[in-house]
Amino acid sequence: MAAFDPPAPPSPLPVMDALALTVGELRLVVGSDSRALALKRILMAGPLGALPSKVAGVSESVLAPLRPSLALPRVRVTSTRCADDGATKWAMEFGDGQRSETVLIPSRTRATVCVSSQSGCTRACAFCATATIGFRRNLSAGEIVHQYLVARAAAQRAGLEATNVVFMGMGEPLDNIDAVLRAVRSLTDVFPGLSPRRVTVSTSGVVPPLQRFLKESRASLALSLNATTDEVRTRIMPHNKTWPLGSIMKVLREATAERPRRFFVEYVQLPGVNDTSEDAGRIADLLRGLDCHVNVIPHNPFPGSRFRAPDRDETLRFHRQIQESGLTGIIRWPRGRDVAGACGQLALRTA
Repeated sequence: MAAFDPPAPPSPLPVMDALALTVGELRLVVGSDSRALALKRILMAGPLGALPSKVAGVSESVLAPLRPSLALPRVRVTSTRCADDGATKWAMEFGDGQRSETVLIPSRTRATVCVSSQSGCTRACAFCATATIGFRRNLSAGEIVHQYLVARAAAQRAGLEATNVVFMGMGEPLDNIDAVLRAVRSLTDVFPGLSPRRVTVSTSGVVPPLQRFLKESRASLALSLNATTDEVRTRIMPHNKTWPLGSIMKVLREATAERPRRFFVEYVQLPGVNDTSEDAGRIADLLRGLDCHVNVIPHNPFPGSRFRAPDRDETLRFHRQIQESGLTGIIRWPRGRDVAGACGQLALRTA
């Protein structure tokens, strides 16, 4: 008789970032809508260290071959600090020892989660404490989503729903565009079901991935503007030499021409540097023709910062001048400043 070679064993499935998978992607690996929904629900019920031994709605005969391929991030909360105003900041350490920080900002009826997209940051903005620790690495989509799950659990214990996510923690999100887009898709999927307009990605203005983000994502965009001339912006945000104001505004206008959309504009107020009445007028000139909401953010000091925090009257005056120029927006007063959890203060300090 002729000898036959035994059948080759099935090829192992590639490792998948489980928290980044949408229901549609899970359907391809579990074979049905109902099983995909059940598995996504369990994944988003976390934070999980591992898949549970049983998943209701998914038989073990289906799940067992998948278990080695569904990778959950290895994350350990190394510190939790609660601010007097109710904000909470967590430092999280990942499996390779790198760390980032996450902040929960409660309001009367809901909560906002501020997530990091990198450990450290690729930018060197002079007003931001994260720049002092340099860049460690990009975070995976699952590591980003895990941050939301940790903060959401804390919000639910306080009787609040974490309905908003802002990518305004450590890092420049658009320098990690693939993982950020995947995290946004996961967060706005059936579970946890966040509205895309309640997920906001902030950028200092990195033009090529900015164009991609505006084409591929329905999430909100926040531009960290912080100056009204290229000379000043380059001084406080050195990457402006590569992507000056004109190139960024061109991208926003092109995106608006394709479909109407509103942008958030973040403006860190540095007294005597970027907050003159002339600056207020130039902000209006830069944003003319765009639907923008301008957030004035008083600078939050940190050890070694060469800038001071504006006093309340200075911030009220500058905000009034911006409104008088025809723009709408608010003052984003500091939250979590006493635990170094406010905008621009994240630098892995625990005391």
